[in-house]
Amino acid sequence: MEYSSARSARQGKWSRRSFMQATAAGVATGVMGASLPRDAAAADGVRTIGLGVSVINEVQDKATKDLGFPVAGQALGYGEALNKMLNQNDQFEVAEWYYHDLAFLWPAKAFQPIDTQRIKDWDKVTNLTKTGKLTPESWIGQGAAPYKELWCDEKGTYVKGPSRYITMVPMHHNADSMGYNPKATGRPIESWSELLNKEWHGKVGLLNVPSIGTMDCAMAIEAMGLKKFGDKGNMTKAEIDFLIDYLIPLKKSGHFRAFWENFGQSVNLMVSGEVVLESMWSPAVAAIQAEGVPCIYSFPKEGMRGWHGGFAISSRVQGKQLDQAYEYINWWLAGWAPAFVARHGYYHSIPENAKKYLEPAEWDYWYDGKAAAKELPDPFGTIIIKKGDVRTGGSYWNRYSKIAVWNSVMDENDYLTKRWTEFLNA
Repeated sequence: MEYSSARSARQGKWSRRSFMQATAAGVATGVMGASLPRDAAAADGVRTIGLGVSVINEVQDKATKDLGFPVAGQALGYGEALNKMLNQNDQFEVAEWYYHDLAFLWPAKAFQPIDTQRIKDWDKVTNLTKTGKLTPESWIGQGAAPYKELWCDEKGTYVKGPSRYITMVPMHHNADSMGYNPKATGRPIESWSELLNKEWHGKVGLLNVPSIGTMDCAMAIEAMGLKKFGDKGNMTKAEIDFLIDYLIPLKKSGHFRAFWENFGQSVNLMVSGEVVLESMWSPAVAAIQAEGVPCIYSFPKEGMRGWHGGFAISSRVQGKQLDQAYEYINWWLAGWAPAFVARHGYYHSIPENAKKYLEPAEWDYWYDGKAAAKELPDPFGTIIIKKGDVRTGGSYWNRYSKIAVWNSVMDENDYLTKRWTEFLNA
């Protein structure tokens, strides 16, 4: 099965302008610790590129120590990283990136097919990316579900799968929704419809990424019973028009307090009291709570918005460095690094491997959905979880049983961006 935007890319529909606009279609990211990644070193060992979710000094330092060869990371802004992957894939060996962006990175031959026979724990990787369902009861979700972009043959042609070759090795992922201040709302927020509820007029924050902001609002409009979208991850022009035409009067009336673009902005808006409800990346909840402000992450009855990261290998890599790239990927899958980023709330494609490096209380809180048995730290030792706290939505398996839509790059991205800009300027 092929995802429609990937087909369009292979058929030449994506222009360079489309690509540059699509770089705004980001994921839940942000460097949350005090340890910023160093620039990649010269081409000795492995150079890895990505965002601050996984490209972190402590992770690459540990890999270097364990593997016996240099692993240097470079964390860039979203658009800059994508541009480098497309135009300078001789500048890295491994890309720590996201499945929905394969819509244009794969046909551009930025990456090479990965041989699963060289991935030691491939059989342990969950079915979330292999079939689209973490459990038999799980929703597959609309949009760019990772399994639609996973399977290929030795030459890089997409196949239905399963197959020996894949595009990226599944790694870190999460599910996003809304955060809210329970003292300010006075009641639980359990539906996406609350995002557009006039009760919160002037106190709502929205993520300023066209493809994601529109998906969040489409979830709200569906929850309100105003319209049913065919695919919220790949809307038609008519659907985009309906959505934006509904949002513009709300914008003009002052319904939205702010449109945030990075992790820090979303935290500051809630901490300052400017918003009581906003679309949010889940790690922001702990950062807001650390400032003494109550914040709860909603688990909407309509489902969550998912995203999934994976590790790809540049098409330029061969010989010894190709061997080392596989070693680095296998090292990541083994569990130390996934346990490190789990303390920011991110999940791993092999939960049992992450469990090996988490304390029982950490595993119980981050994966099993149980109340924290004690105070828990972030990856850098700062206490962010209080004893008794419970992760909204329950266990990993429960949270990922209800993914309504996946982060996506839509076929009509140019038109979407144009209309989104009109909305912002209204």
